[in-house]
Amino acid sequence: MEDEKRPGPRVTRRGVLGTGLAAAAGCAGLLGPGFVIARYLAPAAAGGAAALTEIPLDGLGMWQAQRVQVRGRPGFVVRTPDAIVGVDGACTHLGCIVHWQQSRRIFFCPCHGGRFAPDGRVLGGPVPGPLPALDVTVSRGKVVVGKA
Repeated sequence: MEDEKRPGPRVTRRGVLGTGLAAAAGCAGLLGPGFVIARYLAPAAAGGAAALTEIPLDGLGMWQAQRVQVRGRPGFVVRTPDAIVGVDGACTHLGCIVHWQQSRRIFFCPCHGGRFAPDGRVLGGPVPGPLPALDVTVSRGKVVVGKA
C-alpha cells in the first residue's frame, strides 16, 4: 500500500516539545514579574510583628507623613495643624499600599486612583470605605502608634 500524503503541516515530537517549552517560558516570563509586583503592592502579613511603633515627634513636620509598621502591617502617621493622626496604609478597595502626596495633602492609591484625606476619609475613587484609624498617642517627645 502506498503512503498517503496528508495535507497540512507535519507534527513531530520535536515540534510539540518546542511549542511546550516556548509556552512554559512565556508563562514564567509573565508570572515572575506579576508575582513581584503583587508582593510589592500587597501589605505584609501580621505574624509576630511589633504591636507598637515609636517615632520621634520632632522628626514629623507639618503635613508630613511617616510610614510605620504596626503588627506587620503598613501604616502612616501624619501631622496636621489640628492633630497627629494614624491610618492603615492598605487601600480598602483591593489592599494596595497608598502613597502620601504632601503637595496635595492626600493619600493616593496607585492601583485604581483611590484618594483619602489625612484622617482616612474617602475623597474619591472606587474605594468602599475609609482607611482604618490607628491608635496614636504622644508621650515624652515620641509618637506612639498601635496598642500594647
